[in-house]
Amino acid sequence: MADRKDYSGEFDPDFRFEDLSKEALVRLVREFALIVQLLDRSAFASIGLRYGQRAVEEIAIDEWRGASPIYTERIRKIMNIQGDGITAIFKQLQLDPGFAQHYMDVEYEVVDEQHGFFQLRSCGALLDVEPYGERAVRGMCHTIEDGTFDTTAQAVNPKARIRPVHRPPRAPAGRVPVCRWEVIIDDDTEVLPEAGITELTRGTTAATYQFPPMRDGTPHVPDNPDA
Repeated sequence: MADRKDYSGEFDPDFRFEDLSKEALVRLVREFALIVQLLDRSAFASIGLRYGQRAVEEIAIDEWRGASPIYTERIRKIMNIQGDGITAIFKQLQLDPGFAQHYMDVEYEVVDEQHGFFQLRSCGALLDVEPYGERAVRGMCHTIEDGTFDTTAQAVNPKARIRPVHRPPRAPAGRVPVCRWEVIIDDDTEVLPEAGITELTRGTTAATYQFPPMRDGTPHVPDNPDA
């Protein structure tokens, strides 16, 4: 049954995502992006209870460094995101599962292809940690972000860097936007070497997996003549 608006009715043993309508796929993608956040919450809550906040921060940084460069490459390829300027970085952030849309309300400002800003008018992740106090907020918004944001940007352009204009703890309390970040592409930027965890992750089956064509023969990775 093509163009399903949902999965009501009988079980289909040959069900595929391409059977869903656009609206159903949007609903599912939104939930999948939120599930990324739920997985982090459950995993890092468990780590924190056993080993403390510092272990949470160290493992979160390794997780992001290990996965972000690889899924960035994969998403850019299937979505035909060309170039390595600010707009390419922002396109990637718009599709990044770590920036679950609506759960994180992100706004982007392009100055030119070497300079831009993004800010979060709301952040579900921040709302989760604020009740635990300033130490938890600084762990996420300072320690983890400082250890990962450049990795994400440099997966698109090795000369990119992301720096805070302001970020939590919010002063005054309830400040909106909750944070604002500046993205700059500059020849003087320090290029980060590929982390060992990234190299290790590249060898996994998840990183190297190639999806088969869709049911109608459409390839998973489109043929992009301009790429």
